Amino acid sequence: MAWRFKISKYKNAAAKFPKREEWITDLSVGNLMQSCGNHIKASGAFMAFNTISTGGGTLGILPVSTSGRLSNGLPQLQAHGEYVTDFEFSPFDDYVLATGSGDTSIKVWVLPMQDNLDSGALSGINPSVSFANERRVETVTWNPVADGVLAASVFDTVKVYDVERGDNKYALSGHGDQIQSVSWRGNGTTLVTSCKDKKIRILDPRSGGTVLEGQGHSGVKDSRVLWLGDKDSIVSTGFSSDRNREVRLWDCRSFGSSLHTIELGNSTGTVMPFYDSDTSMLFFAGKGDNQIQYCELTDKSPFINENYVDRTEQIKGVAMVPKRLMNVMEGEVNRLLILTKSAIIPAPYIVPRKSYRDYHEDLFPDTFSGEPNLPASAWFGGENGQVKMMTLNPSRRSDPASNPGHIFLGNRGDMVVNSKSSREATPVQKPVITKPKPVTTSPPAVTQVSSAPKVSSTPEVTSAPNTNMPDEPEDFLDSQSQQNTSLTQNQTDEEKEVIQHTSVKETPPVSTPSSSSGSRPMSVAVIKTPAKVFSTGRLSKYKYLKGRIEHKDYHIVNIRKLSTTIPGESDMFAANRTRCVVPIEGSGGLLQVHELSNPGRLEDSGLPVLQHKSKVTDYVWDPFDDSRLVVACDDTKIWVWNIPEGGLKETLTEASQYLQGHMEKIYFVRFHPLAKDILVSSAYDMTFRIWNLATGTEVLQLEEHPDQVFNCAWSPDGKYLSTVCKDGKIRIFNPRKYQNPLMEGPGPEGSRGARVTWVLDGQYLFVTGFTRGNERLVSLYDTADLATPLQTVEMSVAPPILVPYYDEDSRTVFLSSRGENNVFAFEVAEEEPYITQLSTFTGDGLHQAYSFLPKISCDPKQVEFARAWRLTSTSVEPVSFTVPRVKMEYFQDDLFPDTRVMWEPSMTSEEWLSGLNNQARTISLQPPGMKKLSEAPVEAPKASKYDSYNPETYKTDEQKKEELLSAMTNKLSVQGDPLPQDLAEGVDSDEWEDD
Repeated sequence: MAWRFKISKYKNAAAKFPKREEWITDLSVGNLMQSCGNHIKASGAFMAFNTISTGGGTLGILPVSTSGRLSNGLPQLQAHGEYVTDFEFSPFDDYVLATGSGDTSIKVWVLPMQDNLDSGALSGINPSVSFANERRVETVTWNPVADGVLAASVFDTVKVYDVERGDNKYALSGHGDQIQSVSWRGNGTTLVTSCKDKKIRILDPRSGGTVLEGQGHSGVKDSRVLWLGDKDSIVSTGFSSDRNREVRLWDCRSFGSSLHTIELGNSTGTVMPFYDSDTSMLFFAGKGDNQIQYCELTDKSPFINENYVDRTEQIKGVAMVPKRLMNVMEGEVNRLLILTKSAIIPAPYIVPRKSYRDYHEDLFPDTFSGEPNLPASAWFGGENGQVKMMTLNPSRRSDPASNPGHIFLGNRGDMVVNSKSSREATPVQKPVITKPKPVTTSPPAVTQVSSAPKVSSTPEVTSAPNTNMPDEPEDFLDSQSQQNTSLTQNQTDEEKEVIQHTSVKETPPVSTPSSSSGSRPMSVAVIKTPAKVFSTGRLSKYKYLKGRIEHKDYHIVNIRKLSTTIPGESDMFAANRTRCVVPIEGSGGLLQVHELSNPGRLEDSGLPVLQHKSKVTDYVWDPFDDSRLVVACDDTKIWVWNIPEGGLKETLTEASQYLQGHMEKIYFVRFHPLAKDILVSSAYDMTFRIWNLATGTEVLQLEEHPDQVFNCAWSPDGKYLSTVCKDGKIRIFNPRKYQNPLMEGPGPEGSRGARVTWVLDGQYLFVTGFTRGNERLVSLYDTADLATPLQTVEMSVAPPILVPYYDEDSRTVFLSSRGENNVFAFEVAEEEPYITQLSTFTGDGLHQAYSFLPKISCDPKQVEFARAWRLTSTSVEPVSFTVPRVKMEYFQDDLFPDTRVMWEPSMTSEEWLSGLNNQARTISLQPPGMKKLSEAPVEAPKASKYDSYNPETYKTDEQKKEELLSAMTNKLSVQGDPLPQDLAEGVDSDEWEDD
């Protein structure tokens, strides 16, 4: 038993409590409500903790370096309508916070990137994504390996979410009662739970079942369970049958009996366990206690060494600070934040050494780096990984956090140095940097059309011929190495037309803004524009557009069990002038179809649905037939439904037509904008297939994409198809002539998703996506040169994909996303500034999706230039977008040009396949009887107060008096019928004489 006498490196580690004046005091913590959470959590930038407020659902947010009394008041995040039961910072982003509440919702927040917060700094923040549940949320916890994977317990179910796409991927049931704690294994593969039914279970979310189940603590009070890193060991805390608190160590391969048990007395507070996998230090803190106990886990029986106790004030909650914040040059191996009734006490654990001038390598093994190993999509696809490690040795670290007294803020590739002495005075700012793209031996295939040389702040992208291009492309230039595009006599008429179509332009160099504000509100955009010596702002007619949710009488309410697991490639919500379709939870891919002409409250149950045999991935309405709905499923099948007149009266299980040809799960489907019965689909088999619904057959196929295709869009003339792919490239196809792309260029670098749409008569591409740092962005590309975007607008860091809708008459792009309440609007133009931000519409509560209607649905009398339906978690609401105008009695012809008739086909499928390019006809939206604003009479200018004296305008008092008397005289002089006394006979004068 000689191992018993082995001296531990951390045996004498002890908490070095600071002086009381260094505590964070004057907090309104009070008596917190009972929950399964720890009431306080910390990241590398912030600490969050429960507070008591009259509104409920409030969290206090402070920089993790805060100390002493608060001078600017307590910044509070109004997170939920009811008490926040649990919350946790993302391990890969110090500014992302997930919260769960008694109001049954889960929200993900992006906190502002600034060091000094005042009391109102968090008042305008909205959640980036929100998930609705049936019952109270008990716990939330992030996957330690995959970025954007969140697990939560909702009563007896563990739900796993893909936060990047806003989807609930898995719902793991099988618990006999309320789940009290959830913990991930260190490699992020499995979960362990403790339940009120006194059992401990190991779950594999991706296999959908319980791996192992065993009896836990026999007491009826709350229990906790914690996976000890990536070891085969689990620690649980709970109560014995005689109400004594106990700690048990388990082997995750067998729950027959615990490996070791520690008795902690008979106090009533729930014991919260904390584990540091680097030092094997295990901490225990009981709610309501005034002491923290810790021990060291060993590899031999009895596995746990002696207990140590540190006394403090009565504990409300405890949090561990990330290891990369430790002051290693003072022997700090761990740091706890202790939440009390009115204060937060930092408790650094110091290992005593004779000298701290040198770095003690034996105390600090490699630790978690804060970088993800896998994206969410890879983890959900079945891939596994390990946490990425980093050294804490200051001499071997390249980031500023290696120096004592510095903090490493964020994991988006941005290192912010903030010395300990200046943290209180200097706000942290996040630089906005345009990263130059390195020149590679295989540059992206980009067609160069501009005849002028490019001067850019980024390295020059050398053009190279695309070997995949056809020999004689008739739609775009066939040589990418050709720098001059002057027309010659050898060029054909069609080539000349194509060059004119691509509208050759000179691309100015791209400027790099110096920095952005430290605070990043959700509605603020950082715009990167090409450099220009002088540029005046463009005054948009739509700058002050107004969005308005119409009266509740027109709403469809009481939607039950809305499914939020539809993949991010889908718009999730589809509406036309007659109907809308919404996804419903349940097996078999359930879709409800609602008649928009019958608003009101839906029945609680028994509504008819479209039932499929597998999960639904996307669905779109036929733009030329309001009764035909096309649905894509993950069983490789496309269902074509014909909705009966008057709507669904019963549940339908058999479609009128099926299309099958893909070999893998389908991403999305899209209709051709002009040709009837032409449909395009994309799937996991990396192919694009074009279908003719008139014959029910596949007619064309494209096989060029090496990775997942996020989105595609038809050009307005119906000739070309653009795609944006996960490999970071944008491509343009002429599908009727060539399987290979005509052009390709670099697109968004992020892997979360992207969208593309054609704007400005098909001369430009408007693309939304993500940066590598997960910032959302929108970009405008010239189709004549995809090498560099003309302009980029960086939005906030948020998981949902921005879904664009382009109104070609107003040149306005509307951007909406799942789980937000804002709709952003931008106007695009062919000259600088190419992208102009317009007013942002903020709806009541969060929405899931928007679906915009054809222009014919707008009411020009109300100056309504766009109309949409808004899907929330429980309702469908009409939204009107108008422009404020004074003379609304006139038809605003400057806002309503002749519009294209996109609700009627301009050709058949056979005509389009044969090469015909009929364009849509145009009509005027001018209502009968309304005059045009341009024909309105011009009013005479009003006299200014300070104009020169004009006798016709200004009159003297005498003139005014004379005019008044004249008017009165004229009125009295008007004679009508004679008065009675005028008709009476008079008497002679002698009759007045006295007798």
